[in-house]
Amino acid sequence: MHMSQGGLDALLKKFEGCKLKAYYCPAGVCTIGYGHTSAAGAPQVVDGMTITQAQAEDILKRDIVKYETAVMDLVKVKLTQNQFDVLVDFAYNAGVGNLKSSTMLKKINSGDLDAVPAELMKWTKGGGKVLPGLVRRRQAAGAWWTAQDQANDEQEDRAEPDAPAKRTMVESKQGNAALLTAGLGSVGVAKEVAAQAKDASDVADQFMGLLSNTNFVIMVAIIGAGAAIWFWRKKNMDEHGV
Repeated sequence: MHMSQGGLDALLKKFEGCKLKAYYCPAGVCTIGYGHTSAAGAPQVVDGMTITQAQAEDILKRDIVKYETAVMDLVKVKLTQNQFDVLVDFAYNAGVGNLKSSTMLKKINSGDLDAVPAELMKWTKGGGKVLPGLVRRRQAAGAWWTAQDQANDEQEDRAEPDAPAKRTMVESKQGNAALLTAGLGSVGVAKEVAAQAKDASDVADQFMGLLSNTNFVIMVAIIGAGAAIWFWRKKNMDEHGV
């Protein structure tokens, strides 16, 4: 099991901070990067030492494995991801020895997981003094410890969406009858349109038959010529009185 990225960001990285030049923490230990000290292993931290951001990330990746392994070895009960994150952060900050000897670990292994947020608040001192930064860190850890359980509870309490209502046989028959009626109505309209189209087609066929009759064509031409002569004579009479 590994510390989640969310836990790293919300707890360890946020409260450790990252300093690329060696400094002395409130407990008087020479520190660099994300709270790395010589006690965690290579590299050895000396006064005046500097590193890059990439080196700080690499050191953290190596360091965190030790604390993840320690938590898995010491805890005998099943943990959520958030709970595991909290204990890794605690071990990283306070030390594996302090986690091992703590009343908090004893309560965890006895199944009293609800006691952890209060137990965390007992670890707020550095150099014999209560440090505001540690107070905030332990408060954040306590909130992170219970956050996963709250999310699970909310998911369980969330009502499942209602399943689509099943149609009864009567409703299905009524629907089918309506569709059939609509379909028959459409067929009737289609038949009426087809009949009208057939009538128009018959008229067109008759007209084309007349045009193919020579006598009919000559008669139409004579009538047209007579009409043209009549209109021409009428126009002359109107204009010239002839």
